[in-house]
Amino acid sequence: MSQPVVYEFGSYRLDPTQQLLTHGGREIPLTPKAFQTLLVLVENQGRIVGKEELLKKVWPSTVVEEATVAQNVFTLRKQLQGEDNVQYIETLPKRGYRFVAKVRIAQPAHAGTTPAEPPPAMVETSPLTKRLPYYLGIAAAVCAGALLVWRPWSHPGVSPEVNRRIMLAVLPVQNLTGNPGQEYLADGLTDEVIADLGGLNPERLGVIARTSAMAYKQSNKNIQQIARELHVDYILEASVRQGSGQIRFTAQLIRTQDQTHVWAQNYQRSMADILAMQSDLARTVAEQIRVKLPQAVAARLASPRQVSPQAYDAYSRGRYFWNKRTTESMTLAERYFLQAIQADPNFAPSYAGLADCYQVMVNLNQIPPEDGFARAKAAAEKALELDGSLAEAYTSLASIKGDHEWDWQSAESGYKRAIELDPNYATAHHWYGDFLAGMGRFEEGMAEIRKAEELDPLSPVIRVSSAGMSCWLGRCTEAIQELQRTLDTFPDFGEAHEALAEIYGYLGQYQESVAELEKEREPPLGHVLVLRGFAAAKGGHTQEAWQIVRQIEGQTAEPHTNYWAAMIYAGLGDKDRAFARLETARQTRDPYMPYVRSDLALKDLGSDPRLAELFRRMKMPG
Repeated sequence: MSQPVVYEFGSYRLDPTQQLLTHGGREIPLTPKAFQTLLVLVENQGRIVGKEELLKKVWPSTVVEEATVAQNVFTLRKQLQGEDNVQYIETLPKRGYRFVAKVRIAQPAHAGTTPAEPPPAMVETSPLTKRLPYYLGIAAAVCAGALLVWRPWSHPGVSPEVNRRIMLAVLPVQNLTGNPGQEYLADGLTDEVIADLGGLNPERLGVIARTSAMAYKQSNKNIQQIARELHVDYILEASVRQGSGQIRFTAQLIRTQDQTHVWAQNYQRSMADILAMQSDLARTVAEQIRVKLPQAVAARLASPRQVSPQAYDAYSRGRYFWNKRTTESMTLAERYFLQAIQADPNFAPSYAGLADCYQVMVNLNQIPPEDGFARAKAAAEKALELDGSLAEAYTSLASIKGDHEWDWQSAESGYKRAIELDPNYATAHHWYGDFLAGMGRFEEGMAEIRKAEELDPLSPVIRVSSAGMSCWLGRCTEAIQELQRTLDTFPDFGEAHEALAEIYGYLGQYQESVAELEKEREPPLGHVLVLRGFAAAKGGHTQEAWQIVRQIEGQTAEPHTNYWAAMIYAGLGDKDRAFARLETARQTRDPYMPYVRSDLALKDLGSDPRLAELFRRMKMPG
């Protein structure tokens, strides 16, 4: 008959038969379910054990929420700290847990034998005395957990977090509805939670933007890797289930320094109360990481409005498709935003979403600029009429004021107001940075881009802006390296290839520029064709440049024809034709015109007095 197995790891000994965990001969108190959780993890050392698997093995006939698993892991981590200073349990977001320490198999002492050094606890006078160490241990664990939640700092040697800004990332909410068609709900909740947390106390709490957070949607990276890449102190992991008009949302907050589960909770609400649920979540997270809420924010969270379930559903679908940024998805996004407005005409975010939608449709040439900007402006103004605190709406309106109306003062005021309302809104910093560069204020623009990068470190489009600005400021080598790193992560991101091609073209490196453009998946039309013409002009391939500029000028239906032709003429050194085309682009209010100052392809025109005259006609400052 085989002997029962006993496991050893570090200085710990786990005896399944006696349901006993010891450390250096001392019993470590664990509840039965915590012990079983540890046993499952140890028996599967090195393998990821999913939350569902733990629920089935530890609570086989009981309906238990995911938060219970997180709480057990939290307890185990506290009890396993000991003197070893070793990480035993690793958290893998959205996947489960893994016991990472080396496990050894040992044999227990044979029944009937006497231990060589019997512990003093063998001499007892009553059952209460016998179990006293156990109860004291449980009390100590509870107190340790309470202190952990209260303790307002996350790094040894760092003063309490009241003296520094805490950074938090919200991982993509898991769709546990069992229906892939409900992915929009999970993604929508991710966006909303990020927005809610970002608006709590921006001076004290920075929240990573959606673009960077969504990069981990299908990722196998663990908490430590994610924390290192995003430079965050905390990570919020969540999942959603839906059924019969109810939504069940499970969230857990993890401190990245030691992967401690600071807090976990389940929410079950009707769809009509989903905004109230988000407010409760935001308020609780603020309490857990000791972020004091401004009075106005606390009042807003205390009395959230209800929203029609149909409106929220349609709005979530609209944002889901808007984030895809394709012509097909924009058509669907517009449809859903309009449905949301019809279902609840007072739900301001739907109008803000519609404003964003029309601006992207203009950029994708789906609708004419005049029509698209007019629709976007009306939607953004309606959003602000309903809710004057929406940073997204102020940002959209500022973009329209700058790119279309050329009302520079109002545009800058709008961007500043958006950032004042939500300093964690990376898009506001990004677009404001581009705007400042267009005004010729490059150092200020770069400072805003750096803020956007801090909040959205994995955003490829922000990296492209950063690289372009760096090259304009004379740091082209640095810009090329930044774009190459971006393409290592996002090899199919066309804008990065185009930006790199423009820099190579500006430097006269024709072959390198063409090589980047050939990596584009789309055929060489539009902007890609223009960049090839510019590279040919700067690289001495004059005949090819002239051939391309004539082809561009023949595309009379293309709204950017004149601006693009000016780029190639500037590369050829034909300043007369370049300024003639820019003047026509000014008269037709080409949306590219506000960025003449920061366009690398037009930098050689900077010393010509006609450029200052062009800006005077545009009533542009400086």
